Formats: sequence, structure tokens, C-alpha cells
Amino acid sequence: MIYLLVLVLLLILTIRYDINGRTEYRDEWYNVVLVILILIAGLRFRLGEDTISYIYMFYHNTPDVSDLDVDFLLDSDQPPLWILLTSIIKTIGGKFFVVQLIEATFVNTLILRYFKKHSPYPFACTAMYFFWRYQWYSMVVMKAAIALSLVLFANDFFLEKKYKKGILLIFIATGFHQSSILLIIIPFLTFLRFNLLGVSLLIGAYIFSAFLQSMLGDVFQLLEFSDGMSNKLDNYLDSDYVTQVHNVNYFVARFFPLLFYPITSLLYIKQKCKDSTILKLEPFLMVGLIFQVMQFNIHISYRYVYIYLFYFIIFMVHFFIEFAKKSLWLTKSIAYVRSFVFFLPFVASTAFFYSMMDVSFNPYSSVIERSIDKGRENYYKEIKYDYSLNKDEY
Repeated sequence: MIYLLVLVLLLILTIRYDINGRTEYRDEWYNVVLVILILIAGLRFRLGEDTISYIYMFYHNTPDVSDLDVDFLLDSDQPPLWILLTSIIKTIGGKFFVVQLIEATFVNTLILRYFKKHSPYPFACTAMYFFWRYQWYSMVVMKAAIALSLVLFANDFFLEKKYKKGILLIFIATGFHQSSILLIIIPFLTFLRFNLLGVSLLIGAYIFSAFLQSMLGDVFQLLEFSDGMSNKLDNYLDSDYVTQVHNVNYFVARFFPLLFYPITSLLYIKQKCKDSTILKLEPFLMVGLIFQVMQFNIHISYRYVYIYLFYFIIFMVHFFIEFAKKSLWLTKSIAYVRSFVFFLPFVASTAFFYSMMDVSFNPYSSVIERSIDKGRENYYKEIKYDYSLNKDEY
């Protein structure tokens, strides 16, 4: 219920400020939304699959700061800056929900700030983010979410040709998630556009990923940064996260929408909104599309797709609102209904594959009342997240 209430609030604010153009208390309401998103994620109790393992690691495998050394940081399968963060909090007597609050504050502050910086429709962007991937970034991939929120601003530095600052942020992001280091190539991709070369690269990415599907193990052997990293890669190689056979239904329902709608949005904006400042973000939309194409053959590419989903959001929201605004012969309400109908397949795909009502997130439970949902706990056991339940560990 709490998720639906927040979604309704975001839609109301979208209509008031993004669609109707009101300005009174606009910034104040944006800050209220930010606080709400932080508190929902930061004060959650046993919500999100990875959270369960994070809790166990925090209380049972995280050393005090005094016991940390370079060898431990390099040999651990956990990223060094994440170990340092959790170790400091544990050393000063903090509970795990303090880690959650810090992560939720850092990630959501940067994401909402990014929307506000680049989109004239930040409430609509936030609404789509909340409906689509908020729970994933704030309650599941905590380490990766910190990294990706840093990468967003590194991308801005690369656009501004401030390469040293951008590379520094990439290295800091790598300290929270090792895969971020591969994004050091981004400064060389800012030329990308959706033109003949861009389309050729998309096709080439699909062919290349299909080729890698048969030899990915050999490629990953070149990336053994540490024993911990090697073990993690070996686990991925033995799982469906690396290579995955998809049928036509998967392509139509899940894969195709994440190509069609961003590309359609980009083409519309380039044709009808030629002066829009978001067009400078086109290279990063293209990078996201390249990783999305690769994901069809190599599922682990999703790690990079979810960095660039924010550009998908910015472009799709812009298209949705501008497509309605530029309807000269339709009434305002009918124009927005038309836009919604056009996006309905995307909404349906998102609701089905990324449901806010997933058992790992719903019903909501907070560290204040610490209620236990038996269905959720049974689900964790089924997916082998059967860590001992201890209400005092939160």
C-alpha cells in the first residue's frame, strides 16, 4: 500500500508541476519526495533479496576497522570501499539499518539531483524511476547503486571534457563495485549518435555478444583482479546470469520495449524538440542501448544496462509529455491519454517483470515494528537465502 500511495503522490506532483507548469513550492515538494524515498528504503526490515545476505555479512563477516589491512581488502570478494563503510559503522556500534539509510540517502539524492539537472520534468522522471527500478537500486543492489550514481556524474564530467574528474569518479565507483572499472572507456564513446554508425554499432554489439556467448569463460579469466573476484566470476559462469537462451515471448515482452521506446523517444525529440538540452545525453542513451542489445545474449550485461536506464527514463519522459503537448487538434486530457496508450505496452512489461508488489518488497516492513512475513521468508529459503532470522540484526 505504501508504494501505491507514493506513486499516486508522484503522479499528482507530475501533473501539477511538470504538466501544468506550477512553480509554487516546487523545490520543497521535490525535497519531500526525496526524504520519503530515503526513509522507505533506509528504514526497511528484511526487504530485498540481497539485503538478507548484506545483513549476515555485516554482523558475521565484517571486521572492525582496527582489523582491516590491505591484504584483507584485496582478497575479499567484497569491494574495498563497501567493506570500509560497513566496517566503520559496525565499529562505532551502528546497526545495519544505518548502512541502509546512508546508501538510500546517497543514491536517491544523486539520482533525483540528476533528474533535476537534466530534465525539465523531474517529477515525471522520479515517478517512472519509482515505478520501475527504485526498489532494485535502493533495496537490492546497494553496492552497485552507489557506483552507478557516481558514474552518472562521471558521464557529465566526460561531456564537459573534465576527464580527470570523471576518471576519479569511475575509480571511486570501482571501490564500491568492481565492474565499474570497465566504464573507463566511456570518454571514447561520447561521439555516439543514433545515425548510420550508431545503428551499425548496435548490430555489431549483438553479433559480438553472440560470439562471446560461446567463449565468455576465457574472456573472464583475463579479469581476475583478485581471488575473490575470480570466485565470483566462476559463480556467474556456472549460472544463467552469463548466458541465457530466450524465446520469442521474452524478446517481445521484455527485450523489445527497452529498445523501441528509448529509440522512438530519441528520434521524436531530435525531430520535434531540436533545441532540447537533453540531446547532449544522446551518447549515453546509445551506450545503454548497446548494453541492452548485448544483454539478449549475455545476461550479465544487465549490470551495465541498469546504469544507463536513467537516460532511458529522461528521454522517454520527455517524449511522453512533449508528444502530448504538441497535439494541436486534441484536447489536453485526450492528448495525454493518447501518450499513455502509446506507452501502455512498456507500462505493462514493467509492471509484469519489475513489479513493486513483488514478495521480496511487499508487504512493507520497517525496523520500527520489525514484522515478519512468512511468505517472504519462505521465498528467501527457496532461492537459497536461508540466513538465520534474528530480529535484533537489522
